[in-house]
Formats: sequence, structure tokens, C-alpha cells
Amino acid sequence: MESSDRVTLEHLSEARKAVAVMRSRSMLAAAAGGLVFSALLAGMWLWLRPGKVAPAVFIGIVSYLLFGLPFLLRWIFHWRKIYRRLAELEARIKAGEVVEGSKVSFR
Repeated sequence: MESSDRVTLEHLSEARKAVAVMRSRSMLAAAAGGLVFSALLAGMWLWLRPGKVAPAVFIGIVSYLLFGLPFLLRWIFHWRKIYRRLAELEARIKAGEVVEGSKVSFR
């Protein structure tokens, strides 16, 4: 095993920083995507039925609850899983185990 392939605590620190940036971007995109989708549905309703604001608001809220929120929750659970695996990897390294980067998988 090459020493350049070993995962150290410094590598994990760098990985956590990169993951934090990716997490914030994807969470923002997921939250905004759900809101945009709901707004488009409400806007389409208002375009088809001008003046019917209450049903448009209802459609927007229900579509976010049925589509946007589950999409956001899926990404929340995805990133929690990645952070949990990083914590497990950190525990293995702190326990003295030699961890090779080529054998680390998050799938």
C-alpha cells in the first residue's frame, strides 16, 4: 500500500469542507426547485382561471407538500448519510486503522 493512498484526518477535514459546500448548493437548489414548481402550477391555474386566487394558493401549497417537500427531504437524508459515513471513517482512522482511499466507498 502506498502512503499517498492512506486517508488521514487532514484529508477528512478537506472532504468535510467540500461536502459542506456541495450540500449547501444542493439543498438550496432542492428548496428553490420545489418552490418554483409550486409557483408555476399556481401561475398556470391563475392563467387558466383569472381571478381565482384562493384555489391557486391551495394548489401551490399542496403541490409543494406533495412534490417539493419530499424532494427536499430526500436530499436532507442523502447528505446525512454522507456525513454519517464520514464520521464512521473518522472513527476508524482515530482507532488506528489504516484506511486506503481507493477502498473507501460511499455507495
